[in-house]
Amino acid sequence: MTEIDKAKADDLGVKITGSAETSLKVDLAHQNALCRIFGTTDATLANALLSQCLKPLQANEASDEHPGNDERAFMVSIVNELAPRDPVERMLAVQMAATHVATIRSARSMAYSGSLAARQAHYTGFNKLARTFAAQVEALRKHRNGGKQTVTVQHVNVSDGGQAIVGNVETAREG
Repeated sequence: MTEIDKAKADDLGVKITGSAETSLKVDLAHQNALCRIFGTTDATLANALLSQCLKPLQANEASDEHPGNDERAFMVSIVNELAPRDPVERMLAVQMAATHVATIRSARSMAYSGSLAARQAHYTGFNKLARTFAAQVEALRKHRNGGKQTVTVQHVNVSDGGQAIVGNVETAREG
């Protein structure tokens, strides 16, 4: 078994089986598994967020019948890795997981496009999705640090004929 095979959502205490057509079944190893993943104490909210994680997936991406395409474990795992701390982060984590899956889906479509026009259309979609994901990452970063940016400005006076070094300087110690 490879490391990738070991990285399943059921390691998080959640196992999703079935399909949208036959109905999905969610097994929890412990009662608060979804609450822990989504960073909430509200089980109803955690269930709703799990549902929203699965909605953007195509039928072959959320089914036991297509294990090579199954993105359900990824969606739950990425939200867990982002460790949302509040309602904004919860929703953004779900959006980021969905955007990433859509970006990869678009890249796959672009790779298998037969015509130049189709390839260009998929490239445009891929580019927009990649930019959206970058904007989501930046939004998460700004939200987590309160929108504050830290810039350190230091002034150095250099006399005529002198030299200045920008950066960290280390000197060798004797002995």
